[in-house]
Amino acid sequence: MPFEHGLVSIVVPVHNKEKATICAEHVRKQTYPSIELILVDFKGFPAEKRNYGYKKSKGEYVLFLDEDSYLSPSAISASVAEFGQGFDVVGIPAFKAEPKSYLAKCISVTRLGGGELKFFRRSVLQDVGLFRTEYALGDDLDLFARIFRKGYRLGMVDPKRGYMIHDETNQFGSVLRKTLFARKPYKNLQKEYGQTLDALTQKPTERKRILEILLKEPILIPGVSLVMFVLFFIRRIP
Repeated sequence: MPFEHGLVSIVVPVHNKEKATICAEHVRKQTYPSIELILVDFKGFPAEKRNYGYKKSKGEYVLFLDEDSYLSPSAISASVAEFGQGFDVVGIPAFKAEPKSYLAKCISVTRLGGGELKFFRRSVLQDVGLFRTEYALGDDLDLFARIFRKGYRLGMVDPKRGYMIHDETNQFGSVLRKTLFARKPYKNLQKEYGQTLDALTQKPTERKRILEILLKEPILIPGVSLVMFVLFFIRRIP
C-alpha cells in the first residue's frame, strides 16, 4: 500500500453520544481515503477505552481523538503528510469553540492551549506501550513523557492545512471533579518525570498565554482569578 494512503485508525472514547455523533460526522468528511473509525462505548476511564480501541485497530497510524474534538476536512491528510516528512508523532492544532457563558470562558482561558499530540505511528506505541490506567486523567502526559525520553520526532500540522475545533464542556462542577480526581496521579507523574513533565505542560508558555488574554480582555480577570485560585487549592488537597 502506498505510504500516503496507509490506513489511519481513529479511536474515540465515547462518554457523550451526542458529541460522539458530531465527531464521527467530521471523520466521515475527511479528504483522506483510508480511515477506520473505532468508537469505544463502555464504562471506564479514557485510558481504558483508548487501549481497547487500539487493540482492535489495524492502522499504520493511530489517532486518539476526543469525542468533543471536531476535525477539519483536510486534518488527516495534512497529518499523514507530516508523517511523510519523517515525524513519529504529529500534533493537530486545536482551536476552542466559543464558550457559552462568562464562567465557561474563564475556565477555557485556564485550559491548556495549542495542539493535540495524539496522532502516532503504530510502531511508536508498540515500542513505548499504551496508556497506563494508574495515571487516570494524566495518562496522556505519562505516554508523552515516555515518548519524549525515547527521542521520537514530534511534528505539528500547519493550521492553514488542517486543524480541529475543541468543544469542551466547561462546567465548573465537572472541572472541579476532574481536578480533584487527577491531583494524586499528577503528583505521582511529577515524582517520576520531574522536569520532563514541566517541559511537556509548558508552564511558562501557558502563564504568558493567559496573561496576554487577560491584558486584551480585562473583564475576564475576576473570573479567571477565581477559577485559578480554586483549582490551586484543590490540587493541594492531600
